[in-house]
Amino acid sequence: MIQKAVIEMNLELKLMESYNDGLSKGIIKGENAANRRTALRMLRANEPVEKIASYTNLTDEEIQDLSSQVK
Repeated sequence: MIQKAVIEMNLELKLMESYNDGLSKGIIKGENAANRRTALRMLRANEPVEKIASYTNLTDEEIQDLSSQVK
């Protein structure tokens, strides 16, 4: 009986860890998407790459890649 409860608790813990891991990854992905949108707006406003990098935490290379999308 106790062994079954321990197994169930371990399964529940693993499910919670998986959920939290997925949630964290989703939050990071969402933050990155928001930073990329911000960088695109800043590029359209002709802001310097250094300023964009400072505000968005994107690398200069990521910003240069985004600059090809600016019209």
